[in-house]
Amino acid sequence: MKFLYFHRKLLCFVGLSFLGILGLWKGTIEENILALVPQHIKQQVMLFEHSPLSQKLIVITRANSATQAQQVAGEVRDKLLQEGFITLSIPLADKGIFGLVASLPSHFSQQAQTETEQKLSEEAIAKQLDRYYEGLFSFQGMLVTQQMMHDPFGLTEILFRLWGKLGQSVPSLTYQDGFLSDSDGTQVAGLYDTRASVSDISAAQQLQRFFSNLQSALPENTRVFFMGGLRYTLENTSLIKRDLTIITLIGIACLGIVFICFFRSKRALLIYMLPILVLPPAAWITQLVFGHISGITLGFGSVVVGLSVDYAIYIYFALQRTQTDPQETVSKISRHLWCNFLTSGLCFVSLLFSSIEVFKQIAVFALVALSLAFAISVWVFPLYFEKSKNTYSNEKKVELNPLPFKAALVGLVLLLLFGVWGGKNLSINSDLASLNSTSASFAQDRQTAESLFPSTQGALLFSLGKTEEEALQNNERLSAQLPSGLPVSELFSSEFVRQQNQKRWREFWNEERINQAKELLQREAQKKGFSEQAFDSFWTFLQDNDETSAFDFTNWYNPVIKISQGLYAVVNIVPNEDLYAQTAQKAGAVFISASMLQTQLAQSVKKEAIRVVILALVLNLIALGLLLRKVKETVLCFIPVLAGGCFLLGCLALFHISVNLFGLIFLPLLIGLGIDYAIFQLMKYQSKQAAAQLYPTQALIAAGLSTLAGFGVLIFAKHAVLFMMGACALIGIGGTVGVSLFILPAFWEKKA
Repeated sequence: MKFLYFHRKLLCFVGLSFLGILGLWKGTIEENILALVPQHIKQQVMLFEHSPLSQKLIVITRANSATQAQQVAGEVRDKLLQEGFITLSIPLADKGIFGLVASLPSHFSQQAQTETEQKLSEEAIAKQLDRYYEGLFSFQGMLVTQQMMHDPFGLTEILFRLWGKLGQSVPSLTYQDGFLSDSDGTQVAGLYDTRASVSDISAAQQLQRFFSNLQSALPENTRVFFMGGLRYTLENTSLIKRDLTIITLIGIACLGIVFICFFRSKRALLIYMLPILVLPPAAWITQLVFGHISGITLGFGSVVVGLSVDYAIYIYFALQRTQTDPQETVSKISRHLWCNFLTSGLCFVSLLFSSIEVFKQIAVFALVALSLAFAISVWVFPLYFEKSKNTYSNEKKVELNPLPFKAALVGLVLLLLFGVWGGKNLSINSDLASLNSTSASFAQDRQTAESLFPSTQGALLFSLGKTEEEALQNNERLSAQLPSGLPVSELFSSEFVRQQNQKRWREFWNEERINQAKELLQREAQKKGFSEQAFDSFWTFLQDNDETSAFDFTNWYNPVIKISQGLYAVVNIVPNEDLYAQTAQKAGAVFISASMLQTQLAQSVKKEAIRVVILALVLNLIALGLLLRKVKETVLCFIPVLAGGCFLLGCLALFHISVNLFGLIFLPLLIGLGIDYAIFQLMKYQSKQAAAQLYPTQALIAAGLSTLAGFGVLIFAKHAVLFMMGACALIGIGGTVGVSLFILPAFWEKKA
């Protein structure tokens, strides 16, 4: 019982950590690009990501010859069907050409009526029967017979004309035997519907194993791979898991090195138990708040590891160098600890005001973790140092001599100039692809896929509606405002337009028109030796006006997507031209191109970063002003922040490091860290006459190295966002620590 009573506080946090692990195990880790974009452009990105092709399983085959590519693609399709990975709906499979003919009334627009009138002339009928006659003696004779019986005038060509207009945005592709191919036919793509949702990681892994096994059996110089939402899910999840594993192992190793260099005490192991105690419950609570947790947020856990141990490190060194009661010693440095907790916490609070979900997740995650770390460090750990001896009393203390005032001033000015130069020459990568965590092989495959479906050559135009019917009607109204119209609106029309077309069809095929067409057809048919009864099925179809077609073009291509509950959109692939953008804006539609979206994203994230950084600075300035009550001391605490930021910008430009937009998240964190180190030096300077042993230089160095060990290991991540934060950490934190140790003390002395 005494054991349980003495360890009761620690056991409570151990139990909380266990609950956190259990909650994470049952929760959801989700990596969605929408969590990385500002709120006001989230709809555009969501629409862009929900284009019809992104919902398809795209299987691409590359071979030495067009014949081999078509053959292998067909074999792969058959095996995918056999294994149940895809569903293949061929519209003509059930009712043949009759299905197409039966759909003619629904597509009988004014333009279609004009084309039909032209096909009913004596000359046109003669030419059409000539084509049928020649086709009867080819290998496709049976198919030609069926087509001639059900469509003697070739009216279904009207539908194929409409279908052909859909592919005008990618003129380099040809359609053959169910596959799209490039100009020489050596690269072909099959588009299929898959049974699994795009976020089904289990299905994605099974599909990956299928293609891996398939690749080993293919001929030399032949490659088959898949793209689409499932591939992105697989890449994101696999790379995030790999990153988390490597970052965790390297972080533990780096922290171990810091431990060996600065602690070498069994009791000090408690310090490095902190991450185990605070990270699981922090991640679990974040998951409860948002319903899921991002892999980027979990990757940020290594950062929180470095930050969370700082409080315990400061307490440990203070206790090891004093003979007083642990609680009394902690109370002496409590002002410093509260200042550090407040300044770090306010930087994360500033992230809560961002409209980017991942920033908010990181803020909640870090605030919970730091709160728990502070509580454990102040109220739990001192109990375990109660019987510790002053092992450092006879040890030579490490003290680093700061630069003289003039040298420090010159160094600060040089850092400022270095930062100005770096800011002007900084390279920012606004590519949307940098937001996805993907492997090098995926980047190569994506490049191949984009050569077949060049997204940069076109744009997407979305007509929105609360229902599918409303979206289709809005798309038709939008089409009417464009000189060349929208091909999708002709082939995929609203119920209202379909009824109008059917009415026009019935009025067109009146008894007089039918008799006239029948007479012309029979006259030309007799010349070819066709019987009078050969076309009875077509005449029967005309007389049965109530017949509706089961034919559905959406089995090939469905431009209508459901964005959310109560929001639908019709997707049009259009040229990337100002005419379409301006028309869409006037009509309340959404026009998106890859280049435009990247520009908007870059501008939005920059504004977010500026707003968050300014907010972090203002909050910390107010907090320090209230705590320190002295203007000069408050201002001097920002020197490491300013100089460290300039050092970061200069190094990024000097080493030509292209910063992705979300590397900017590090800037508000650099503010908090820089101020923390400045506060340590301030407290040390103010107490040097009375209790300088409470603030040994080793404590600041150990805290800085621990933060670097937790933060800097992100450079080993493959995820571009995590890597960028790691690179910024190594440079930025290194700069702030150096400025705090060698430049800032000179200004304290000068102030005195």
